[in-house]
Amino acid sequence: MGLSPQRVRTRQAILDGAAKEWAHDPTVGLARIAATAGVGRATVHRYFPDREHLHQSLVSDSWATLREAIEQAGPGTGSALEVIERFVSAMVHLDDRVRFLFAATEGAASDADAPIARAVDALVIGEIERGQREGILDATVPAGWIERMIWSTVYTGLDAASDGLLARHRVEDLIRRTLRRVVESQPPAG
Repeated sequence: MGLSPQRVRTRQAILDGAAKEWAHDPTVGLARIAATAGVGRATVHRYFPDREHLHQSLVSDSWATLREAIEQAGPGTGSALEVIERFVSAMVHLDDRVRFLFAATEGAASDADAPIARAVDALVIGEIERGQREGILDATVPAGWIERMIWSTVYTGLDAASDGLLARHRVEDLIRRTLRRVVESQPPAG
């Protein structure tokens, strides 16, 4: 039997609160997460018996949320560069989840989350390789390198906004401009 709609909302609020707090400070305690989620600490413990369980649940939920956002970005529709820019938009929109994943997993998914992480990688790499075949993206750069550039540029942009180095509304445009300059295929000099 599944959770009631109210329990689903409460669980999601706790996960969102944990993402918000742990994306900024991984040492934040459950009391602050409970306050951010708008619930009591006892409620957090009813859903997640301890910090480790909440942490692992948040990692898994964040991977699933990221995969869903990437899938909704429409892989295969439009040019590969347009799709990659939609992937970037999806990642930026998930802000705390992406920064949390980057910090919590250091790029390596657990065995339980590996299939979802591989699915995300396959979608991103697939578009990069399509762009390279179409001549839109630099084919002399390994697709895995471009994927890492996307991830690190998104993370850097989100982190810079969080630190107040640039306005939040400028992050997405700056990430896109940076990536275009790095990965777009350049016409031969001549």
